[in-house]
Amino acid sequence: MTETRKKITVHGQVQGIGFRPFVYRLAAEFNLTGFVYNYTEGVIIEIQGNKKMQKNLSTD
Repeated sequence: MTETRKKITVHGQVQGIGFRPFVYRLAAEFNLTGFVYNYTEGVIIEIQGNKKMQKNLSTD
């Protein structure tokens, strides 16, 4: 199965609420890799893996 990469932008304040650990647990559950980083207006999540699993992560 082909792996793809997806970028998800979350606007607003998500620091201090356990957002990164939450994303990590979901990504691990769906066998995805990637990273989460802050920027001035929120957070950017980049995930890589099976496209169907990416869809599951972004809708949960």
